[in-house]
Amino acid sequence: MRTALIDLKTVARDDRGLRIALAGELDFFTVEHVGPRLRELAESGHRNLILDLRGLSFCDSAGIDLFTRLDRRARAAGTRLLLCDVPPQVIKSMRVLAADRDLQFVVS
Repeated sequence: MRTALIDLKTVARDDRGLRIALAGELDFFTVEHVGPRLRELAESGHRNLILDLRGLSFCDSAGIDLFTRLDRRARAAGTRLLLCDVPPQVIKSMRVLAADRDLQFVVS
């Protein structure tokens, strides 16, 4: 059994929304650990769900797919998914997969 190399924690909850920090490796294996909680948060009624990704050391296509699916789920629930402090290598992967077209990025 593989140990999860990902950490998800609530950083702030205020009138702007909910800010969550992800740190570690987001890949095929770790998506199953954080995906259910992120999906739950996307439907929790917050105006914005802000994912702080500065702590990601790796993100593969499974992680990027999680972000795109999460974005659709959040929009359906009336929540905006915002990605902030996205590492350059993750942005590069998002561009290759054309995921950057639909996802919203913000500067923190």
